Amino acid sequence: MTNCVQMPSRIVNAALFGIAKATDHNDGLEDSRDMQLESIEAGLLKFRTRNLWMSSSPGTVELVEFQFLRGFIYQISLNIVSVVQQNNHYSISASFLSSESEQKFWSVFFTNMRPLDKPKEVKEWPRLPGRGQYTESARQRRLSFIEEHTGVEMKHIGNTDIQPETLKRVTESFIGTVEIPVGAAGPLMFYGQHVKGHIFAAMATTEGSLIASATRGATAITCSGGVTTAVLDRRIARVPLFQMADLHDALFLAQWVKSRFLDIRKQTQLMSKHADLKRIEPQILGRDLHMHFVYDSGDAAGQNMTTGCTWKACHWIMDQISDTFGIKVNRFIIESNLSNDKKVTYNNFMFGRGTRSVAECKLTAKATKRILNVTPDQLVSGYHSLTAGAIASGMIGVNINIANMVAAIFTATGQDIASVHESSVGHLTMDLVDNGEAVYASLVLPSLLIGTVGGGTRLPHQNEALRMIGCDGTGKSPRLAEIICGFALALDISTLSALVADEFAAAHHPLVAK
Repeated sequence: MTNCVQMPSRIVNAALFGIAKATDHNDGLEDSRDMQLESIEAGLLKFRTRNLWMSSSPGTVELVEFQFLRGFIYQISLNIVSVVQQNNHYSISASFLSSESEQKFWSVFFTNMRPLDKPKEVKEWPRLPGRGQYTESARQRRLSFIEEHTGVEMKHIGNTDIQPETLKRVTESFIGTVEIPVGAAGPLMFYGQHVKGHIFAAMATTEGSLIASATRGATAITCSGGVTTAVLDRRIARVPLFQMADLHDALFLAQWVKSRFLDIRKQTQLMSKHADLKRIEPQILGRDLHMHFVYDSGDAAGQNMTTGCTWKACHWIMDQISDTFGIKVNRFIIESNLSNDKKVTYNNFMFGRGTRSVAECKLTAKATKRILNVTPDQLVSGYHSLTAGAIASGMIGVNINIANMVAAIFTATGQDIASVHESSVGHLTMDLVDNGEAVYASLVLPSLLIGTVGGGTRLPHQNEALRMIGCDGTGKSPRLAEIICGFALALDISTLSALVADEFAAAHHPLVAK
């Protein structure tokens, strides 16, 4: 064993994998430094610190003192294995002096890393004032409370022009707003069913290069003749669960519901004039009957609307079968997780949720070479390579970075941000055409959850962004879907080109760009 010299103590907070303190008592001086125990792997403890322990070097021994939440203090000698400087910090690896020492270390950690005893019941906690009140005075009381409770001055979040009275059914416990930069991408020339002409899209994002990349793709498409877009379908489902006594009752109810579709449809219309129930699709899993209520929600995104409509219809169903046949439902749940709300699933990819839209373009060799810095063959070959990667990773669909475009336009136009999840599923295709002198590209977005009325679309800034692209109000939801799909295709084309031309890293990292 290497001859080791006992060095001054290093005091470590025993929050495993957390921030710690190292106190140097060398030469009679105390020097506390932030450090972090990052991992313990294969008998090595790995620390990270901005300030090197001057006495630490491979082969020396450090006496480390671990302080636990319960007040217990444990000292252990560790052998310094390596000290490596990495940019603005040092990585220090240390080993146990013996197997007995390591075993003792883990025994101590097991006993003392348990959290402090929690109370069985909590009767008092901080309460936000003015909950459920949509007034400026209530907002100010909440702001003052948050500032006092956190010690943070909320001068930026608290500075807002939005009137609290306008936010009912939009947000609760309103205290202010967060400002996100909005840029204009484009123009992109559209030849669509619901949109024609040059469009500049509002994109709310803090990701550098994103809007520039979308604009580059839009320019390449526009110079090649523009993008053709269409809406293929609109549907949104709510899928309640009826758990019956047995399979016999589930089969009976499934057939009975089909026979009473018109009556059930009338029940949904009592809750909303906008939700149009198209069909009910029973799905039986043993005694569990899942009813797919499939709607067209018009220009609203429709999640809340269809929930209310379905709830009303289901309670009518349960009353009818109880009164007429004496059939009882063991368990009713308004959503059985089969509608795939805010989730990426093959069901959404195949059947759609929201608006299914498609965009296509044909890129000329001149545009790909001059604007995208790739040849048609390079672009399509790169697409096939990334498609292979998508398959290997288990990706649903194939895309490059649809989520960036969907999230940016969703944020700018007041959409439900969480619906970016299913809305960012897509299928990108590319082929060489015209004897290798052009690229055919298309993108299908099967599950765009969007609305042009209600919710966040009524807020002043978001409404301006919708009006900027002509998508405010009734009848404009298909137009918004086509615009999102067209710009998503433009961004995918540009990003794929950057990857193929080895320009992607330079666009995102200043040191690479230099």
